[in-house]
Amino acid sequence: MKRGIWATLDLDPTTDRTAIRRAYAARLKAMDVDADPDAFEALRDARDAALARAADPVAQVAVEPMMADDLPPPPVAPEPQPEPDPLAEAMNAHFHALEALLFPGHDAPPTADELAEIDHHGRALLADPRLEQLDFAAGAERWFAETLSASVPRSDPLLEPAAATFGWIDRRDDYALSAEAHAVVERIGATRFAALVSDPKHRFHRAWREVTRTDTGRAEWLVTGRAVRNLLSAVRGRYPLAEEWLNPARVAKWDKPAGSPNGTYWWIAIVIVVTVLRFALSGTHYPDTPPAVHATSEEIAQAMTGRGIDEVRRANPALAQAIAQAATDFSAGTTASYIGQQLTDEWVRHGLSSLPDPILLQLTRWDVDQMRAAQRVSPVPCENVNLMRPGLAMVSTIGDRRQELLRAVVLYARDRPLTDTTYTFAIPTAIVDDMAARTKLPTITIERALQGKETSATRCAVQIALRDSALRAPTTVGRPLLRDLQPLLVHDRTKADKAGG
Repeated sequence: MKRGIWATLDLDPTTDRTAIRRAYAARLKAMDVDADPDAFEALRDARDAALARAADPVAQVAVEPMMADDLPPPPVAPEPQPEPDPLAEAMNAHFHALEALLFPGHDAPPTADELAEIDHHGRALLADPRLEQLDFAAGAERWFAETLSASVPRSDPLLEPAAATFGWIDRRDDYALSAEAHAVVERIGATRFAALVSDPKHRFHRAWREVTRTDTGRAEWLVTGRAVRNLLSAVRGRYPLAEEWLNPARVAKWDKPAGSPNGTYWWIAIVIVVTVLRFALSGTHYPDTPPAVHATSEEIAQAMTGRGIDEVRRANPALAQAIAQAATDFSAGTTASYIGQQLTDEWVRHGLSSLPDPILLQLTRWDVDQMRAAQRVSPVPCENVNLMRPGLAMVSTIGDRRQELLRAVVLYARDRPLTDTTYTFAIPTAIVDDMAARTKLPTITIERALQGKETSATRCAVQIALRDSALRAPTTVGRPLLRDLQPLLVHDRTKADKAGG
């Protein structure tokens, strides 16, 4: 039985962001927003809460503060309603129209009219003058990256404009760029490649036309096995997303080990003769596609840590060994930046278990700064901020600091699997009192917020105050709490120790 936000969305509990957005769009289309604004607000809050839960698959820390018994929450005076903002209302109309088009609740391909509407509403949002504001742009960038990557191919008309607006292509080697933005950049690369080889003047054009035909008949005239193999090598090494446009049945005719017959001998002979004549008569040499090369350990180490492989080996032999293994495991043509990102996602979690105090303090201050940046846009991502899921796309020096922290943390990584990160701990009364002074909230409200029972805005403010108080507390009180507050932290303590805080 569906309850809470899942009943509002008419959706079973899930972490599938695409399913959440589709459910939201389906309910939105069936709703008269003007006639029932309260229902619309409840639907939007349910969507935001569901997306927030899906954003961080790592279990949240269960906190058991040492405070008084529950008391009834104090009455909250209604806040004055702000004056309507014509620009915000216009942009909201484009926003809701675009989400309904990108997540229509079915898998039918978009019509030409729908693609035109998607382009219209998306470009209107990308022209929003509020994008000149840093905080607003950060939230908008994250939304565009997540939404466009989740709604391909319907979002195809907006990939290039969005990438140009937020500079994703220029930042494709930046660790601070989100995985969703990377996916958009890869889709753009595949689309550009497909457009390039679709040009009859391109040397791969015949091979491309051969492997994208919808029939399974004989190969086209003058198509050579070498051209098809070179094309497939380029697709799989550089533009793997482009393989979805190929006809698997036609690819299978050519995708055979060297020496396998691809037809009758007379056909091979004719192709050879014609090819020789073409080269002889034209006098033009068409070079083969250069073979894809493997990223070296040195390149991967530099991408991950900013240091050479020898220096990494001295600091962390297990990490150096993993880098060397990855250099051979990943397919040729895979960039060192991509391999480094995959290893970082895995190893940085291990590094959080053994951080020295100076880096732990830097990491906590980054958490606080990023929470405050998110708070000004929306309190929902504020609650889920951590090093691996920053909650907002980085468009400022916060992103540069994150990359430095990732590089520092990964050098302290241990070569062992993650342990259970679900544990409880107590918050000292002195810390709670300091939080109350900072937030001007009663302790009962702070307790409820830590247990997830208050609004997102209140929970966000309390989480920021908790870290601020721990940073300013005496070392013997604050440092253990800061370590407990890292949701990806791997502890060496027993569960009994964890329960006692």
